[in-house]
Amino acid sequence: MQTEKEYKDLEDGNCQVSSTLYNAVANTPGLTVIERHNHSNDVHYVPLGQDAAISYASNIDFKFRNDTDDSITILAECSQDQVTVKIKGYVYE
Repeated sequence: MQTEKEYKDLEDGNCQVSSTLYNAVANTPGLTVIERHNHSNDVHYVPLGQDAAISYASNIDFKFRNDTDDSITILAECSQDQVTVKIKGYVYE
C-alpha cells in the first residue's frame, strides 16, 4: 500500500519551499518537527503560523525526524508560480 500527501503553495523563494515542506511534514503521521522558526513578519504564501523560516546567515533552519520504521521519499517541484511537496511512504502489512 502506498501513501502520498501533496501540498501546494503559490509564489516563490527558499522560505516558501521550507514552509511547504513544513506543512507536508506536520500533516504526515510518524514525522516529527524538531526545529522550526516563524518569520518575524506575516508571509503571504501560507496562513499565519504555518510558515518555516530558514536563514543560513542567521543559522535558522527547519528540521524534522522520521519516527517510523519505514523510509520516506520527498519529492519537491517548483514551477514559475507554485511549489509542490509530496511525501511518499510505504506501509508493509
